[in-house]
Amino acid sequence: MTNHVFKTPVEKNVQKFLLGNFIHENDAFHIARVTIHTREDLSLHSHDYAEIFWVEKGKGYHLINDQKVLLQPGHLVMIRPDDKHTFTSDKHGITIMNLAFSLETLAHLRARYFPDSKLYFWTNDKLPFQKLLDLTTINQISKRAEGYWKCQKSNLYVDSLLLSIFRFISLYDNVKVDNQQIPSWLNKALQEFTSPELFKAGQNGFANLCEKNIDHVNRTVKRVFNKTLTELITELRMNYAAQQLSITNVPIKLICIDCGLTNLAHFYKIFKETYHQPPSVYRKATQTIV
Repeated sequence: MTNHVFKTPVEKNVQKFLLGNFIHENDAFHIARVTIHTREDLSLHSHDYAEIFWVEKGKGYHLINDQKVLLQPGHLVMIRPDDKHTFTSDKHGITIMNLAFSLETLAHLRARYFPDSKLYFWTNDKLPFQKLLDLTTINQISKRAEGYWKCQKSNLYVDSLLLSIFRFISLYDNVKVDNQQIPSWLNKALQEFTSPELFKAGQNGFANLCEKNIDHVNRTVKRVFNKTLTELITELRMNYAAQQLSITNVPIKLICIDCGLTNLAHFYKIFKETYHQPPSVYRKATQTIV
């Protein structure tokens, strides 16, 4: 994830979007698909509601809480009401779908399913929760959301759609936590350990993101995830490989190298163990759907 500081407009230029302006009376949520071409398409704003958006195609930047974060197909972001954000795009535009829903629904979601969570909408980090999913998963989420366009916009349907999105995330994510709270420094490292430079640095690169010594990081990873730091890094490398196979035409050999691995046969072996098919087959299947 690439972050840069950008200059925020003066506070009076930050608009507050109201859910009531987007929905009909008695509706519980709003779904939209929009292609953004320039920053002027959407003003810097906060909300009186919560929002999930995901990128279907195109590239750009998410200007969020004084940070500039790169967006690409597959990114899914959970926006909290007080987050201040807008978007820029490259010349081709960036297409996103978004789901907006009330604070009452957000409170119900937490009380019912995430009472002790410090992730998703309830992270205390400056940046909201963000996940880079493969395009197969994004395509499935979009199709599910499209199915709710013409239905009654009731609490029943928004609960169903939200839970299906969380389910897609949990099915995708190889990093599972069994009722454990992830320390904020570890969660931050998990979100930022996404570049070839860090993958090549391996455990040292991950520990540097944590700003902790390797032994402490290893013990914490073992306690939280019940796996070694080496095993965790392998999973993160394979997540990256799957994303690159889905959204680029970069040769598999170069993806192997970008993952910090030098033995192509070993890369094939690990990838197949993780995704149950060779990289070439995975690429063909995921790029056919897009």
